[in-house]
Amino acid sequence: MSPNRFQLEGTSLDELNARVLEEHGPHAKVVAVRAVTTGGIQGFFAQRRFQIEVDVPDGTARDVHAFDLPTRAGIAALLDDADSVEAHIRSADTLPDVSTSSESFDTLMADLTLNTSPPPPSLPIVTARAPRLQAPLSAPGDLVVVVGLGSDALTIAREMSLASGTAELRVAGECSSDGVKRLSDRRGVLAARAQGVRDQFGIIVALGLQRVGLDEAGSDALEFLQGDQVWVAVDAGRKPADTGRWVAAVAAISHVAAVAVIGRGATSSPNTVNELGLQVGWVESGSVG
Repeated sequence: MSPNRFQLEGTSLDELNARVLEEHGPHAKVVAVRAVTTGGIQGFFAQRRFQIEVDVPDGTARDVHAFDLPTRAGIAALLDDADSVEAHIRSADTLPDVSTSSESFDTLMADLTLNTSPPPPSLPIVTARAPRLQAPLSAPGDLVVVVGLGSDALTIAREMSLASGTAELRVAGECSSDGVKRLSDRRGVLAARAQGVRDQFGIIVALGLQRVGLDEAGSDALEFLQGDQVWVAVDAGRKPADTGRWVAAVAAISHVAAVAVIGRGATSSPNTVNELGLQVGWVESGSVG
């Protein structure tokens, strides 16, 4: 079932947590939490609110009591992580005494118009630290596509396949591996799905893009694969702007469920992947998280 995405806004994380439980039922999945700051003078007197994005599959019930433990834990992990950020923000909010006749006050007031403008489109996103917040689909015949530059997708797709215990690995695009079957057209995809249903396994496809990003061949592959779930495999060591361009191109064709991260241990700034605005759902085994 395809998800519907909703955005909720409130003054506290507790309020938003309660609304997710009440309004969107047992299959709701929190995919992003944003802390939004508006107004103020050089950071003082600002108002803070929180926005969350929730994915709700079509046709799911809204019975709060049916919320299973994994679902509750996933939401709690996101909100608890955001809560720690909120506490840190509050601890830095001790307001100084400023006389209305002082030079400092005049400076603050002169800066008021700059600091009361609407927040920029790119808002900070707080994601939970758990390495696996979302699991690949694994029902018989399900097809999960992992998209990445070069062999990045193959690294993650292989891990996902091994972790599932039942899903079979396939390759497409720039990815290749000895003994692994290649999907190159829609007919091959349908045959693979049919075999998965018959023999009770899911399919995970590593779709490799050229290093320049998403080209015509990669776009065509996304079209004929028509994955039930699409992930992007992102190297944390690459420049965020370069990564953002090809990820945005993929997202323009297919809904991206989550980010799978590789190379966290090889960079001093592994959290730059959060700038993509997508949920981190998988971290390469052996990475420092």
